[in-house]
Amino acid sequence: MTTETIQAIWACVAIAIAASSISITITQTEVFAAWRRFTNKLGHMPGYLFQCFYCIKHWIVFLAIAIYQPVIVDSGSLLADLILSAFFTVTLSTLVSGVMFRSFMGAMNKKRLEAEIKLADQPKS
Repeated sequence: MTTETIQAIWACVAIAIAASSISITITQTEVFAAWRRFTNKLGHMPGYLFQCFYCIKHWIVFLAIAIYQPVIVDSGSLLADLILSAFFTVTLSTLVSGVMFRSFMGAMNKKRLEAEIKLADQPKS
């Protein structure tokens, strides 16, 4: 494996982690709730794009691949190579999102359980 290939794989990993974080932040957090409401008013597709972390992740990855142009397999066709790199990166990003969602769910379940325990410990009137 060449140094260029290793650097390209590293770039894909970095893009995947960033795309996962960006897509979840945009589609799932309160920080972007106003933006999601605004895009919903623009029409079905823009509204849906900013509510679907998997959908917006593709566009984030495509943009990053176009900017950084990591080539993990050199076939001699730059377009084919970048498409391969893009979908490799989307797949990595999806795996990262799964880990992130699992940790979010664990934190949310812990918070819910703590609230239930606190409620159960309160004296009944």
